[in-house]
Amino acid sequence: MNIPRLIPAALIALTPPTAGAEAVFDATTGLRIGAYRAPVPDRVPGGRVVDAQAVVGLVADGALLIDAMAAPGHGIAPDGAWIVAEPHDTIPGAHWLPEIGRGRPDPRIAAGLRASLADCPPTRPIVLFCKTDCWMSWNAVQHVAALGFRDIGWYPGGVDDWADGGRPLQPVEPLALGTDLCGMDAAPRTALD
Repeated sequence: MNIPRLIPAALIALTPPTAGAEAVFDATTGLRIGAYRAPVPDRVPGGRVVDAQAVVGLVADGALLIDAMAAPGHGIAPDGAWIVAEPHDTIPGAHWLPEIGRGRPDPRIAAGLRASLADCPPTRPIVLFCKTDCWMSWNAVQHVAALGFRDIGWYPGGVDDWADGGRPLQPVEPLALGTDLCGMDAAPRTALD
């Protein structure tokens, strides 16, 4: 009788992908680089998980709310303005910085994120999100942490969880690359609840 041998899980994990298979994580950084819409972990390096109620409190206390949702089919004009193919709705008061959560971000977008946060103190609370089962915000937390920010919330449910809780969404336009978030965010906030 020929009984098949079971391959230990550790050996499977060490086996390189077959030719043509696309990597999902960057081997050096650990960031997600493919299949961005998939179940996410329950933790994120560089940040802490927050729920909708925590988002409300953090924003009331002055946190920046950043939507890291991708913009499929986008273009970027020479002045840094985004050209998007589809409209996007987000949590009221959030700033949409598309594509900042790529595991291997476009250098222009990475420079835009740095410039957008350059005038913010590293103690300023920031909350990042996109949609449920979206790795863009998971990666974005780590990009923002690498810039020296220390108080980062990750809202993994994002706009889907927000809307499922009966909270409104609003249309949003993406901010031009390098828009100063702390300078423009000085306006008084409205309550989210």
